[in-house]
Amino acid sequence: MYKICQTEQSYKRQRELEKGLLQMMLSKNYEEISISDLCEFMQIPRKSFYRYFSSKDGALYALIDHTLADFFQMPVPDKKSRGSAIGDLDLYFAFWYENKTFLDALQDSSLSGILVERATNFSLKEGLLPRKFKGFRPEIQSLVMAFSICGLMSMVLQWHRQGFQISPADMTNLAINMLTTPLLNP
Repeated sequence: MYKICQTEQSYKRQRELEKGLLQMMLSKNYEEISISDLCEFMQIPRKSFYRYFSSKDGALYALIDHTLADFFQMPVPDKKSRGSAIGDLDLYFAFWYENKTFLDALQDSSLSGILVERATNFSLKEGLLPRKFKGFRPEIQSLVMAFSICGLMSMVLQWHRQGFQISPADMTNLAINMLTTPLLNP
């Protein structure tokens, strides 16, 4: 796993190490990267790595979790955007479009499934359930969250694999249409 940093300086250093891992993953498969490789790349001693992470997987999980958290911390250009289905989806697809390099690295190392799993767990942990489902029992809420996040993340990953051939706004429209159209024709 990874440590929750207590100071701004240690948080920045942890993020630097995560970004170093991401850079390495752009040219080398994740499985081929060792902690020693990462430490050499970042020009730090191994013990510095272990101040922040218990393993290489811990660094990967931190990279994914912090990237997910970045979405919720990003500035919203129009305050009205956040809180509506269309506004939230616009921001969501624009965020992933801007994070193509991150998606490239995960795809190249066959780690996209871990992104979907971490995104689902992150959303459940943070209570990011749509308002209209907040009154449901917790087990129903977790099913709704799994359906929502897995579906949206799968759309993003397929969109990425296809080379982002349509715009983020078109992805929003597609998602809205999928959510508001009956699944089966009578």
